Amino acid sequence: FAEVTFLLELADRKMSSSAAVGAWLGPERSHQDFIFGNTAVEIKSLSGTERSTVRISSEDQFESLNDALFLRIYRLSNLTEATGARSLNGIVTAAHARLDEADAIEAFDRKLAAHGYAPLPDYDQPHFVVSDVRSYRASDRFPRLVRSQLPTGIASVAYDIRLETIAPFECDSAAVFGEH
Repeated sequence: FAEVTFLLELADRKMSSSAAVGAWLGPERSHQDFIFGNTAVEIKSLSGTERSTVRISSEDQFESLNDALFLRIYRLSNLTEATGARSLNGIVTAAHARLDEADAIEAFDRKLAAHGYAPLPDYDQPHFVVSDVRSYRASDRFPRLVRSQLPTGIASVAYDIRLETIAPFECDSAAVFGEH
């Protein structure tokens, strides 16, 4: 849900449909979910109010050859009756309507399938609204574990980052999209 939301944001920022879908590399097993220009973005979602951490699933998610690396967190609220609330099927339908190039639609469908998505009735519920979006610049002092700094013999890691510890790295959303 959050990755498709970000894809729509890219398309809404005057990126072509093909370029926006092409930037979505998470389904292709890329280390970051989106890479465009010299920017990499890792997308996470949180639901409810109880979560104060995000799960980082590998030592590769915050190691990048790109000049700019961001973490973008979408807080999703399950509000079925709220204006603008969408199910997973609903946001995929909205993306199909927004994508205006046949090759972009075909690539989008391929990437959804790679993620294991199919338009099943189970995905008609719940309905979410994005209640908060936060962006963080993963600069040198950002708390992270990366492959190049793991001790010899450690093969893979997953870890949680407490949101309060990354507050100093929060940045304006415009920075993620290269807008100043």
